[in-house]
Amino acid sequence: MKTFNPVPTLDQFQRHAIDQICLSEDQSQVSFSVELEHDHITQRLLFGLLDENRERGACVAIYPATGEVCDLTNGGGVIGYLSLSPMLPGQPIHCELLIYKYGPNYVCTARICGETFLYPAFVLEGQPRLTALVGYDSGAGVQWDEEKLSVSSVQAVA
Repeated sequence: MKTFNPVPTLDQFQRHAIDQICLSEDQSQVSFSVELEHDHITQRLLFGLLDENRERGACVAIYPATGEVCDLTNGGGVIGYLSLSPMLPGQPIHCELLIYKYGPNYVCTARICGETFLYPAFVLEGQPRLTALVGYDSGAGVQWDEEKLSVSSVQAVA
């Protein structure tokens, strides 16, 4: 008998690559921001930064009907709920991922509509190339605008 798992998985989503960045510094900050618009209230949206294999990194799903926010790549499941839900189709949803790289360690936060969610930390070796992605799980697609991907060096605090 098949069991129902309410937490979405990465393979449920159609994904579109937007931009790519290479992280060569041991200490850096990556920021990816985008405004998403959904078709219908039960359409889940995705935004994230994933490695070359599109398996590791930070990837978030948003469910506009309930405001549920989920981690899709690091086993975190539901990481919170947006207070201003349900979100109506056609309304822009401002999304941002902030990732701080310290050697192989990555510490993240996700900001959605001004609310901040702690994201599970993860490890990536070497100098990974991260791809900024958006996606959706059903409907005709997802619209996006005002996408911005940037990286900057972070100085160590003594």
